[in-house]
Amino acid sequence: MTRTEKLNMLFGEDYELIDLFPRAEGEGCQDFINQAEQYFLQDGQLSQFCDRAVTLVLKLLCYYPFEMFVQEYIPFRSPRSGWLKDKRCEMVARIIRKVIMKKKGQVDILLGKENTIVSIVGGTLSIAVYHPSESVSSLLDRLTEAEGLYRRRYFI
Repeated sequence: MTRTEKLNMLFGEDYELIDLFPRAEGEGCQDFINQAEQYFLQDGQLSQFCDRAVTLVLKLLCYYPFEMFVQEYIPFRSPRSGWLKDKRCEMVARIIRKVIMKKKGQVDILLGKENTIVSIVGGTLSIAVYHPSESVSSLLDRLTEAEGLYRRRYFI
């Protein structure tokens, strides 16, 4: 199975979100939650989320071999698309930061031996984790707590 086929297969699985909010909805507070999301998408607040997301992902990647598929939004100055060949820490951090801060594009990280995808989509305040293995899940418990983030499970 190719990397792309594996990505497509795993995207059909249930997933988790690593998020700023511990729950998707507040009882009778949805309007305020929407306002809070817009507040956190402002540059200063988004930069703080971006720092947490980059730190979490880089720490996670220290423990698993990975492949990274980049879908940057075309109007970027030097857009990238496809499987990343340069997987140096600085490059991975720069691409994740660009997608989050520009609120466009997408990065999908395949932890091949774990059959897990970590997906970051520009314009969101969350990281999606598809089909987390037991090992990845255990590490994410510690990493999300350390970064002051929360995990929620979604079913397809």
